[in-house]
Amino acid sequence: MQVFALGILVVQIAERDGVPELAPFYLGLMGLARAVPGIPFTLVAGAVADRVDRRKILFVTQTTMALNALALSILAYLGLANLAAVLVAATIQSAAFAFDNPARQSIVPRIVPMPFYPSAIGLQSAAFNGASIIGPLFAGVLFIPIGVGGLLLVNAISFAAILGALFVIPRIPPTARPSHGLLASVREGARYVRANPVLAWIITISGTVFVAAGPAGALLPALAGESLWSGISWLSLLLTAFGAGSFSAAFAVMNVGRIRSLGTVFVIAAMLNGVFLFLFAVTTQPLVALAFAYVAGLGGTLMAGMGNNMLQATTADAYRGRVMSLWGLLFIGLMPVGQLALGTLGSLLGIHAALAIGGVVAFAAGLYATVRLPALREWRAPAHTHVDEVPGVVGLGAPSIAIGETTTLK
Repeated sequence: MQVFALGILVVQIAERDGVPELAPFYLGLMGLARAVPGIPFTLVAGAVADRVDRRKILFVTQTTMALNALALSILAYLGLANLAAVLVAATIQSAAFAFDNPARQSIVPRIVPMPFYPSAIGLQSAAFNGASIIGPLFAGVLFIPIGVGGLLLVNAISFAAILGALFVIPRIPPTARPSHGLLASVREGARYVRANPVLAWIITISGTVFVAAGPAGALLPALAGESLWSGISWLSLLLTAFGAGSFSAAFAVMNVGRIRSLGTVFVIAAMLNGVFLFLFAVTTQPLVALAFAYVAGLGGTLMAGMGNNMLQATTADAYRGRVMSLWGLLFIGLMPVGQLALGTLGSLLGIHAALAIGGVVAFAAGLYATVRLPALREWRAPAHTHVDEVPGVVGLGAPSIAIGETTTLK
């Protein structure tokens, strides 16, 4: 609902400023506002997550995001929300999320035994993407009676459920006392990633796809004013179609424990995402576009789910926060940069052309991985090993796995 509301709000601001043709660029600036704090903070946040009780981090970040959402909803209600206010809110949200993401991602292997971890990732993805289906539908229905301010207020209130859930999660203390300072820990994490070339390529290929194709959903409000898409109603349906594809992919991720060839699925999903984003961008048939949006959403989430599982499968818990901070950097830092780039292209060439270019780049990244990176393409999930529990925690993350054989490369 927040994605829907903020997109409409930014388009309305562009129209109120008398420059509706700059709506894609305004949406791109939102991406820049998220990238500015996201890139530096995320790297430090991973080291913090490996040094501090991860649950405490989430209490702070979720409270910050709740207050930020409440302030923005009040400004929208009062008619005081301008581009500057939206950009400041996006910056604060990104800074909080930079610390939230690595802590949240690295909690899961500590409370779920590793043999069940792939299913846990799928459930997490299903919860997120299920909301991405329901949210736009509700937002499209509620937009007329309660407006943008009302939608943003609902978002602010929803944080109460998240904070309540955190109270029932056990403490997640660090598994080892850090032996380095904070910045030294960041450098140590970077060396850990560089020591595993396949791990580095997972992040590189995923980052390319996220930059090129990931911003598609955030740029869809730029289509709302086009007669072809019949305004806000079609925007709600398009967001729902992308979300439905992602939700379907989440069920595949839940059953990934039955699949060993995760690398093959990863590269195919990347190419699928790129091809169908391109087809979505060039079609002139709205109903066909919904089908293409569904498959594009499916490919993107399937690739992300495989990448997440591949990353976590061979990362020692002592490094997990830092590795997942790099994964989070793709969403928090690089994807917003892609949003700015595609938004700028959308203002210059048209939003359809910008999305088509993004689809081509995403497909090329997947194709490159398929042809030139056999170790990544042939990556197979290692056999599950027994994991001992630690006091106060349901299950401990996966032990470090040797990085010497292509069958177990992460």
